[in-house]
Amino acid sequence: MQKNYSMTKRKRRGKLRVKTKGIITGLLFAVFISLLALFIAIIPKSTTTASAATTPKYTVSFDYSASYTYGTGGGATQYPSSGTGVFSASFTYGANRTRNTLSVVMYGGSASGTGSFINGTYIDSTDITVEIISSVSMTVSITDSNGTKVGSGNKKASASGLSEGTYKVSISGSGGGTINSRAGWGYNFKGNYEFKIDGGAPIINGASLSQTGVYKNNTFTVTASDSGSGVKAIYRRAPNESMFYSVGSSSVTVNKGSANGTYTFYAEDNAGNKSKYYYVNFDDILPEITVTNAEFWQNTNKSFTVNSSDNSGSCTLYYKVDDGSWKSCNGNSYTVSDYANDGRYYFYAKDAYGNMTQEKWVEFGAELNGEFVKSDTDNSVYFTWDRASWTATLDGKSYSKGTWIREEGEHTIKLSSKTKSAVYPYTINHYYIESMESPTCISGGYLQYDCIQCGDTYTNYSIEEMGHYYVASTIAPTCTTGGYTTYTCTRCGDAYKDNFTNAYGHNYESTFQPATCTEYGRTIFTCQLCGHSYNENDGTFPTGHNYTNTIITEPNCTSTGMRRSVCDTCGDTFDTVIAANGHSYSITDVKSKNGITTRTYHCSSCGHTYKQELGDQYEEVSNYVEYLFIQYSPYMWWVLLAAAGIWSIVIGVMIAIAHKNEDKEKARKMLINYVIGLVVIAVIVVACPFLIRGIAALVT
Repeated sequence: MQKNYSMTKRKRRGKLRVKTKGIITGLLFAVFISLLALFIAIIPKSTTTASAATTPKYTVSFDYSASYTYGTGGGATQYPSSGTGVFSASFTYGANRTRNTLSVVMYGGSASGTGSFINGTYIDSTDITVEIISSVSMTVSITDSNGTKVGSGNKKASASGLSEGTYKVSISGSGGGTINSRAGWGYNFKGNYEFKIDGGAPIINGASLSQTGVYKNNTFTVTASDSGSGVKAIYRRAPNESMFYSVGSSSVTVNKGSANGTYTFYAEDNAGNKSKYYYVNFDDILPEITVTNAEFWQNTNKSFTVNSSDNSGSCTLYYKVDDGSWKSCNGNSYTVSDYANDGRYYFYAKDAYGNMTQEKWVEFGAELNGEFVKSDTDNSVYFTWDRASWTATLDGKSYSKGTWIREEGEHTIKLSSKTKSAVYPYTINHYYIESMESPTCISGGYLQYDCIQCGDTYTNYSIEEMGHYYVASTIAPTCTTGGYTTYTCTRCGDAYKDNFTNAYGHNYESTFQPATCTEYGRTIFTCQLCGHSYNENDGTFPTGHNYTNTIITEPNCTSTGMRRSVCDTCGDTFDTVIAANGHSYSITDVKSKNGITTRTYHCSSCGHTYKQELGDQYEEVSNYVEYLFIQYSPYMWWVLLAAAGIWSIVIGVMIAIAHKNEDKEKARKMLINYVIGLVVIAVIVVACPFLIRGIAALVT
């Protein structure tokens, strides 16, 4: 009864605290409503898109909504307020209706400088810090276009490494308190604005970042684009100008006939990002080609040179021979030497701007000149010449330049150009290679001569056999193997054995080794010649260990001890754990209070004591029985139905067997047993758990 009274008293105290807290909160909320004021929007006369490069720190326009409550428990007054595009807001909070001014500043890599930022416009810094100027705690967070938070904090949030896109800044704050025991105040503030990051410079098309990347020889147009804030202007510097001039917001055209040279461009977007310099090289004047030591459209049989030039200072000379393909020269000059191929040489020049001269040609023809080249390994030769346009025949048949001529005899090469021919005779003789078949111990050798061109061969038998040259090697006998002498020819490896001797046999000596604690005694026999040995036992058994035990650590009630055993004969050592003694408890005190019996136990060995509350054990048993009943009860009827079903099947089979045997009396008894069995199953499955639950409750 005392326990239930204490619980009721605590519940009443809890309800009283909740009620008092609710009254205080209501009073503070009412005070906040009465002190709320409208935000004052301060709009500057002129604003520009913010740029961290020119205005590192600037005030920000934002949208907001706020409410303030102030009143008694009988009612509350609302003071809502809102604003769009304001640079600061003034609002009231607290029991004393204190006025607070809130404004927002944003900056990139520096916190200095001044400027203003319009909600939703661009900034070119990828590192942003947003700071709330207010005496009231405010939470500020920065999220990207996907709603992912990239920065947050109390009155200040930072985000770095941002990519281009739209970001939202959210500002929120709330609070409240009590005015007196019957009234309260509360406030709620929400604000937000957006900024867009344009960290990339505009892109210029129709020009190149390389000064040698784009060449034009006709009217051309350069355009600019920006995926962020848009292009503000394109600036151009012509070849004859020293300064850049604004020439448009999206494109600029340079017409044919304008000044030749390099035109430089850059673009600026509305966020203040400036592109790199882009270049276009313009030239609409054709290059020129000239020839020395010859004339265009004429013939010559001497070396000549063709040169190209252009007012831009750079052009490429191209040439081809007859109907061949065009090739570029290495530079702007090409020389046809005295040894060049005969033919008509065509030329034209083209500068980097695409300006090209007309094609011009010079006809060239030279004196025939060819030679035979002899092989380093035989008498074969091949014939070669300088000009690809010349042809040759070998003994009246077509011959390919550089083909080896191996057949012995007289040959004639005829070399021809388009207008001339020359004859070159040559004779090829046998080319013999000498080889020797070396003599052996039992056969003679000879020299052989082979012509590697035609295969002709002859031999000279003049080298006699050498005979064997034996060297002796003796193998000494051992205890188990005999000895012998081996004779081996050092030239051909032929060998035979002689001078055989018998094995010595073992010469054993015995040594007795007495028994130890673990090993038998034995006699060891060792050969004095080769070291071979074997053992025999004399019936001496191991002596066994003789241990002496010493207590290293005594056991106590809770800790084990340690016993060390040492063999006095061989020193073998091992340790044995001694089990803990365990406590020796006796009951020293028994007390009963409120139906709970408490026993005090004392250990006579170590003095340890503990108390046991017997009432708690009963309650634990009851709780466990209650737990088992709760777990079992949802399945009780299913168990009853399953058990009854199985019982019905068994009895049904037995009744059917009785009817089949025409034993009606037995069938009637089976039916009675069936009914009794159902009752028993119901009692066991349904009533028994309730009975056990009741007994547990009574015991408790």
